[in-house]
Amino acid sequence: MTNKALIISGATASGKSALALNFAEFQNISIINADSLQIYKGLPILSSQPKKSEMEKVKHYLYSVLNFEESSSVGLWLKLVKSAIEESWQQKKLPVIVGGSGMYISKLVEGISEIPEIDEEIKKFSRELFEEIGAEEFREKLINLGEEKERIINLDKHRLIRAYEVLKQTEKSLFWWQNQPNKMLFDDKIFTHINLNPNREELYKNCNWRFELMLKNGAIDEVKSLMNHFPIETLPIAKTLGFIEIVDFLNERISHEEAIKIASQKTRNYAKRQLTWFRHQLPNKLLFSESQAALSYLKNYEI
Repeated sequence: MTNKALIISGATASGKSALALNFAEFQNISIINADSLQIYKGLPILSSQPKKSEMEKVKHYLYSVLNFEESSSVGLWLKLVKSAIEESWQQKKLPVIVGGSGMYISKLVEGISEIPEIDEEIKKFSRELFEEIGAEEFREKLINLGEEKERIINLDKHRLIRAYEVLKQTEKSLFWWQNQPNKMLFDDKIFTHINLNPNREELYKNCNWRFELMLKNGAIDEVKSLMNHFPIETLPIAKTLGFIEIVDFLNERISHEEAIKIASQKTRNYAKRQLTWFRHQLPNKLLFSESQAALSYLKNYEI
């Protein structure tokens, strides 16, 4: 077997995981997570991770590998995915990278700028400084350190803090680093990229149906368990679609029906943004509007 890798991307609820599992019926594969929230422990149902029975049937990587108080990043994921891909090849399996986190996938295929690791002390200081002085004064501090005003004027909180961290750590601008040649993990020619792009109305129906199914399968108990142990609403895992709405329901701020309505709308909005992102990024991809058509293509995929 030559060293190849397959990517299956698409919006939430587009059928990526099901396609990968169907592919596993007739090909020796491993499935590698490319979702920024499925990497965390604690919410396997709400984050729509594969079931235990599916993981026992096909080798899966990078699902529930980080504790929810840990910080993930593109750089960390790239280290983990590189190891998973290479291990798959050693086991004579085709690695299939499955997920909707477009930034993860783009950096895997196109490479990443070589920004040095940021010290934890600098990260902590940067976060605390932002909370203490607010966005406007924080921007001024960045400008005083040498950052260009027009570069940062529209940055959100996360990106402002990131820019400050990089400048403090390296004495060079984040944008300087981003303009350097990318470091490639693998030759991009090894990747075949399938993107699921279903009919939007059908996708929205799937979003609504899936959230209600998650609630029936125990998502509320997952969230309640985390709430009982940690002040988790400020942690990255709280970005999981539906988490905040379930917290609000459990705290009696909204009704069960309102939780479903709000979370479903947010899920549809997120799916719409994913569709738009993939439409304009990663040009060397194969578009399929139906999973069955993608599966037919994969049946003839040579490894």
